[in-house]
Amino acid sequence: MATETGRGRKPVPITLLMAEPAAVISQDDAEQAAKLFKALSDPIRIRLLSLVRYSPGGEACFCDLAEEFEMPQPSLSHHLRVLVAAGILDRERRGTWSWYRVLPGPLRSLEALLRTGGPLADRTAPLRSPGGRRLQKATGPAEQESRTSKASPRR
Repeated sequence: MATETGRGRKPVPITLLMAEPAAVISQDDAEQAAKLFKALSDPIRIRLLSLVRYSPGGEACFCDLAEEFEMPQPSLSHHLRVLVAAGILDRERRGTWSWYRVLPGPLRSLEALLRTGGPLADRTAPLRSPGGRRLQKATGPAEQESRTSKASPRR
């Protein structure tokens, strides 16, 4: 490998590990998280989740939810069915109406992924040399951007 001065340089091997091994999400957990994110990827479903979560007693009847949306009953039923299928909401039939409540487990698993220090958070593993010596402190995107802007030359 030649440099601008024409002299050769020995390449230095670098391991590209972006996160601590214990923080890397497993394939099964990634698939489950993707299912949850997909179910929550619609603004109507986000609003439904919020309405159910903050309803008196922590549950809401379909009849009450239908009053909040200007859409046909089959469309609203579809959105609720997606949230139930993903395991985010639980549905209970009472007579002719369905009642919905939030299941906390899936939301806790998403929280664990997104919180600081979680596998999808803004923390990267420190770079290490082949000898195991730390090359750079682990930082988040904001700190990296700040360091980059300080290092840019002034004109």
